[in-house]
Amino acid sequence: MSRYTHTNHTDHGDDGDQGNADANLARPTGAGGRNDDELGMKRRISRRDFLDGVAIAATAAAVPTVLAGSAAAAPAGPPSDTGPARPDGRPAGYPPALTGMRGSQDGSFEIAHALRDGTFWEKAGRPIDTGEEFDLVVVGAGISGLSAAHFHLRDVDPHARILVLDPHDDFGGHARRNEFRVRGETLIGYGGSQSIEFPSTYPPEASRLLTDIGIDLDRFDDWFDKDFYRNHGTARRATFWAKEDWGRDHLVVGGRGTSMAAQLADAPLDPAAKAPLAALFDAPRDYLAGLTHDRKIARLAGLSYGSYLTDVAGLTGDAYRYLRRLPAAGTGANSDQFSALDAAAQSYPGTSGLGLDFANGPWPGLSKTMNRFWGAQDPYIFHFPDGNATVARALVRRLIPSALPGRTIEDLVTSRCDYGQLDHGHPRRRIRLNSTVVRARHRPGNRRVDVAYVRNGRLEQVTARSVVLACWNNLIPYIAPDFTPAQHAAGHQAVKYPLLYATVALRDWRAFQRLGANSIGFVDNYWNGASLDFPVSIGKYRFSRGPSEPILLHLDTGLTVPGMSAQAGAKAARGRLMRTTFEDLERGIRDLLARALGPSGFDPARDIAGLTVNRWAHGYARYYGLPFDAAFWPHGPTPADIVGTPVGRITVATTDQAHHGFVDGAIETAYRAVRYLGGSA
Repeated sequence: MSRYTHTNHTDHGDDGDQGNADANLARPTGAGGRNDDELGMKRRISRRDFLDGVAIAATAAAVPTVLAGSAAAAPAGPPSDTGPARPDGRPAGYPPALTGMRGSQDGSFEIAHALRDGTFWEKAGRPIDTGEEFDLVVVGAGISGLSAAHFHLRDVDPHARILVLDPHDDFGGHARRNEFRVRGETLIGYGGSQSIEFPSTYPPEASRLLTDIGIDLDRFDDWFDKDFYRNHGTARRATFWAKEDWGRDHLVVGGRGTSMAAQLADAPLDPAAKAPLAALFDAPRDYLAGLTHDRKIARLAGLSYGSYLTDVAGLTGDAYRYLRRLPAAGTGANSDQFSALDAAAQSYPGTSGLGLDFANGPWPGLSKTMNRFWGAQDPYIFHFPDGNATVARALVRRLIPSALPGRTIEDLVTSRCDYGQLDHGHPRRRIRLNSTVVRARHRPGNRRVDVAYVRNGRLEQVTARSVVLACWNNLIPYIAPDFTPAQHAAGHQAVKYPLLYATVALRDWRAFQRLGANSIGFVDNYWNGASLDFPVSIGKYRFSRGPSEPILLHLDTGLTVPGMSAQAGAKAARGRLMRTTFEDLERGIRDLLARALGPSGFDPARDIAGLTVNRWAHGYARYYGLPFDAAFWPHGPTPADIVGTPVGRITVATTDQAHHGFVDGAIETAYRAVRYLGGSA
């Protein structure tokens, strides 16, 4: 019923006991014994990327400590289609095509961390007034922020002066585009927000926005090749146990009709764990027999999925370890941090035999996500090559047409964004990247808001009639002094779950064809899984035609540490993630793929043409549900409801307010925010 139901639970599972899971989450590198030459590490980065990286490091070393995150105090360069200008005026490169560590890249978060640590204003001084006045300033250029700008122009004032500010060097928030050139072809992939999921459940304002920006969902029947992998003999999923986690490397290819007992027969699990785990999949039974349906629902509402597996289904040791992190890739949380009721709503392993009534629902106590998606049967095909970055790009085209010329979604997919036009290409609308907002405060009388931000090492300020904070809720206590102490306290509870999305450009995918699979699940490993790209061809963009052609491979992982609350686990994981280097991640990916696919002929030094890691230290929004949030769920108000209450001319629009991390939530909250501002003008 949600993004994570599309994992084939009969083919793989993830993580384990606290000590082992904790260690594996902290270790992105493998244990294959290959040296850097064998892994292809020596050619992991182009000379241009290397020289640009040296320039960044040299510039950052020369700036004052507090403002280092936004680079040196120097004027920005001229408009350019190669991306935001460096402090010395040189172009920074085309953001979607930059490799290495992307997502929340170095330079995008240091100012915010200085605010958090209480050191920013000690040295910042007074803002320089740019003299600019706007009808609306939006803090955040993700889908929420871009949607807010769109709704304001559509529903409030089509001639409004609008400024969108964002600390990153690219727009879209988690909806990020990755590009590669391989063997003369451009490969387009997603670095975060993946697909438009269950659009039949979208609220009217979200559906209408998709129509506004030219997205016709019916076209995906032609764009998405549902039979592609089946036609190439790779429709199955493999499962890999790594020796650093399980004592020896072991790969098995599962598929429809393959029992779990057969898949586990030679697996490096404790022999005592195999039978109960196989029974959970192959012969599910009613572990709550004797209870009425209502009592079953109430019992599940009082349990985490992890507790259900151990206390109700009786799994222990390696059997539980196999499923410990099953929800992590889709929600950011582990089994012991995920609702058993939500798990049952998605028929997670061990729940399909409970005899629950799916005809009459949704059940009381489900999360907002499960309520929204209840009964939805949409196919999982609504995917652009760059994921939901196309939604963000379509919104940018509507706001600043000169940045992304064209008229159709087909030409948008391959259109190259002119980043120099974002802040210069329209007389009344601007998107200003590399700009970290540090304060949004009302002037006396509450009729205007001063918005201060750091750009190129300069503390600048503009004035707005209204402000939408389309940023992470946990930033609000540090930048919105007019919000109440209760709102600030609630903002501190808005913890997001850290994620990694890695995009690997392959010169071909013959190894996957030999394996007979298009994806691999990693059991109790740093990474949750790796999957070949979605078979989507739109306009002039053509997907790989066969195993001898280039393709993208996507790896993902949710890093929240198990064995503690999801919020505490997210904070612990975030600290580890920010200390993890790209080199460690790259080495771990190359080693893991070499060991899993090496018997099928894969050579990382030969077959990997490029690698981008999208780091989202603040990833999925917090999911409110039982039993963890019984103090305020489902009747509220949640911490997100409290911090999102408008104050004067400032309101809030993020997926935090939506209580889930899906695109429709970003759009829905933007609509509400603009509707409030329009009604109170």
